[in-house]
Amino acid sequence: MSAVLEDVAGALTRDLYTRYGSQLYVYCLRRLRSREEAEDAVQTTFLNAFRALQRGTSTRAEQAWLYKIAGHVCDARGTVTGRRRVVEAPQAFDVVEETVPAPHREPADELFGLDAVLEAMPENQRRAILLREWRGLSYREIADELGLSQTAVEMLIFRARRALARGLESAPAQKCEGLVSAV
Repeated sequence: MSAVLEDVAGALTRDLYTRYGSQLYVYCLRRLRSREEAEDAVQTTFLNAFRALQRGTSTRAEQAWLYKIAGHVCDARGTVTGRRRVVEAPQAFDVVEETVPAPHREPADELFGLDAVLEAMPENQRRAILLREWRGLSYREIADELGLSQTAVEMLIFRARRALARGLESAPAQKCEGLVSAV
């Protein structure tokens, strides 16, 4: 009997996700202000809905029920992630870059010294930033890959970004000094 109930719950959850997944993502994104957190919140919302359906919960107002679950999930995630936003708020950087253009640099100048800066980084920071920025993995996936907690990964990436910024800022100055001494 439980296998049948599980199959029915799975089918209902898939149907609910198809109908309301996008709307709930937008809702969670507005509440949490982070794409990754919103994706995780939507996943948790549907996991909670699936579990409730497995237990035999039924509802007439499906959309309202899902929004209520999502609201609770966002509240729980917001209290946990609120402290982390002080350390790193990627969405804040996106907004700043859209509103205040970066000073004009030649693309080659901007990346000059990237290899050297990456080589100078501690191994764990270099691996974390490469997994995040070049492979596009989420913090959770990186944590699994490196065998660390998600909080540790977030701190590693924060430090790696800071080291990259400092290293790349000093690289053009070092390039100019090298050119002057070569003449």
